[in-house]
Amino acid sequence: MKRSILIDVESYMSSAALIEDGKLIEFHLDYKETNRLTGNIYKGKVENVLQGLESAFVNIGLARNGFLYVGETLDDRTDLKNVVPGALAEKAGDYLMVQVTKEEVGQKGARLTSNISLPGRYIVFLPNIDFVGVSNKITDVPQREMLTKILTKNKPRGGGLIARTACIDAKKSDILAEIKRMQALYEKINAAFNASQGVCLLYSEGDLVYRAVRDMLSNDVERIVCNDINTVKRLKTWLKEMDSEFQHKVEFYESDYDIWDVFGISSQVDKLLERKVMLPSGGSLVIDRTEALTSIDVNTGSFTNGFDREETVYITNLEAAKEIARQLRLRNIGGIIVVDFIDMLNEQHKNAVVDALRNEVIRDRIKTRVMDMTGLGLVEITRKKVGKPLHTKLLASCSHCNGTGYTPNGDYISRKLKAAIKKLFAEKSCTNAVVTVNANVIEHMFTSRYFSSVCANEWKNKRIYLVPDVTLKPLEFAVKGNNDVALNLPSNARLLY
Repeated sequence: MKRSILIDVESYMSSAALIEDGKLIEFHLDYKETNRLTGNIYKGKVENVLQGLESAFVNIGLARNGFLYVGETLDDRTDLKNVVPGALAEKAGDYLMVQVTKEEVGQKGARLTSNISLPGRYIVFLPNIDFVGVSNKITDVPQREMLTKILTKNKPRGGGLIARTACIDAKKSDILAEIKRMQALYEKINAAFNASQGVCLLYSEGDLVYRAVRDMLSNDVERIVCNDINTVKRLKTWLKEMDSEFQHKVEFYESDYDIWDVFGISSQVDKLLERKVMLPSGGSLVIDRTEALTSIDVNTGSFTNGFDREETVYITNLEAAKEIARQLRLRNIGGIIVVDFIDMLNEQHKNAVVDALRNEVIRDRIKTRVMDMTGLGLVEITRKKVGKPLHTKLLASCSHCNGTGYTPNGDYISRKLKAAIKKLFAEKSCTNAVVTVNANVIEHMFTSRYFSSVCANEWKNKRIYLVPDVTLKPLEFAVKGNNDVALNLPSNARLLY
């Protein structure tokens, strides 16, 4: 099993992918101008208190006040049900330290907690929760006992520690060193809280690159490949500070070809935007989103290799269970998910399919719970909402259907076009490119200025001409090379920079 972490840094977006034997296992993407709130720590001001609901609205400097509930705890990585929160003692005008647990959604402000949680690579530092826990994904009993003993001995007074899954391969010295770093970090945050005069941001968890590498890193990762030299230097410095041997696995990707294409993930990302997911045997999943939940329907399709119908259905459902867990991670689907498995008569088969699904979601860092199968063959899954689903980042509401459908947005299409143009210039000795593409995409390319940097540097001796075609769909485009292009251009062609 060969694993690689792929970091793609563009002028307007960054992505991080975990690849296992060429297959996409995890994928995260953020735009540069997008401010991620989850994990941020603020000095907030209580605007009003709803004692009957044991909650408060807190000003954290955003357009909408955050919502703080007295029972809110960060329980992503372990069971904190034994931690009993105190009563809401704050009143309007009070300042308090809060952390964002959920992003703003629609007209709803961010969800807040006063139970601060600082995740590191090996441990989660809980400065004001007296608790010691070990990730449920660490199942070896002696190792759990050993980790519990280490954390109990070294936890801060009145605070707590949680061992993350990465502790499976960690040295004791690495864990202790990280505890010290986290204590120093919280002391710095607390000092900033006391020094500030009003509402302000005290701490941000870091950008996508930092979060992704921190969470994806494991001993079976062979390479960390990044196409931005400054990010490579930053990663090596950070890993060196952790006394990690992983700094030697960080590589700078420098090539005329696009990094997504070379590592074979471009087409895999495209498929994450589709409703239908094909299974290796010929069966399929159909994923539909609604306001209340996400539904997943399992179909046998062309698969008929079982000894009988029951066997065929059972094999398809097992295969579907594995792929469903993967799709939830890749698409970052949260909330309530209802899976309609194909009807089975054998009770042992039903239990085996649910067990297979539970075993697969163990790999998910986001808290996920799988319920028992109902008599109708339905399985309910709940997955904690962390960040935004992938489709909200790569799809835009369609103006032709008033938002009931979606089309790839201009940012994503620009990313695809850039890869195609890079491939053309890398493989052919042409100095000009003619790109025939949807007219709306051309307007976005000019207004966004996403190509300004590459045209001014790598392509400064090239010319790119854009030809609008209203009949083309957004992702339909043609890229051709020509050394004498000016003589044959249509009258509506436009020069890109």
